[in-house]
Amino acid sequence: MTFARALVRSMGEVSSAEFGAARDALTEEIVEVIAHVALNIFTNLLGKATQVPIDFPEVALLKAA
Repeated sequence: MTFARALVRSMGEVSSAEFGAARDALTEEIVEVIAHVALNIFTNLLGKATQVPIDFPEVALLKAA
């Protein structure tokens, strides 16, 4: 989650230290984490730009960890 948050916060321009820590912890999954973050940003932008109505119940957000 730390790396995913860093990706979002920096719009993908993570520091060498952030990438190195993620590589050490997520060697097998690092590309998958980046892809999931990108897909979520894409779908959020698409939904906002097209103003498609939300067709499922709203869920209350949890407090940040």
